[in-house]
Amino acid sequence: MRGLLWVAWRGQRAQAAAITALLLLYGVTAWVERLEPELSGLTGQLAGFLAGAVCLVWGAPLIARELETGTYKLAWTQGLTRGRWLAAVLGTAAAGALAAAAVLAALLAWALPHTGSDPMAWPYYESHGTVPFARVLFALTLGAALGAVTGHTRIAMPLSVLLVGVTQLGGRALRGQLAVPYWSMQGTETAAYFALTLALTGIAYLAVRRRA
Repeated sequence: MRGLLWVAWRGQRAQAAAITALLLLYGVTAWVERLEPELSGLTGQLAGFLAGAVCLVWGAPLIARELETGTYKLAWTQGLTRGRWLAAVLGTAAAGALAAAAVLAALLAWALPHTGSDPMAWPYYESHGTVPFARVLFALTLGAALGAVTGHTRIAMPLSVLLVGVTQLGGRALRGQLAVPYWSMQGTETAAYFALTLALTGIAYLAVRRRA
């Protein structure tokens, strides 16, 4: 399994580099925000785009590109089960997505003052706590599942980004209707994202199993 993880990582270095470049841009905005107090909250407002970027750059091409190029056949004809292949590919991407979310959380902790922030205001709520981590996993598996089902990156990429955006806006609207404390809402939303992540992982696995 260790060798398989290494192969999966080598195949995903371009995606990891693209997300790293995005994190560098976040670092620049955080630095500017520290220098210019009137721009306070800028990085937090932009933080929500990380999930869409992970979905577009990493999730959607993860399986679809393998199917388009036919490189999956090499793995499936070497005595490797499709479940182990999917676990290695998706697990490597998930580790990278969570690492990106952790880096962004650290940047926000450095750039944004905690005093006086409304914890239920969407820029703060969606960039702090456990929700950002659960959201990037959901975005990643959504893209991967759509890629596995459609088999085409050009279909999976825009569709997955659209669905991630709709989900975020829907969650934002729902939070506005509910009078629930910050951490209770964070826990509920995190659990919902994790449940969707598991369901999408199952869909991706079934789609891979059905491939001839």
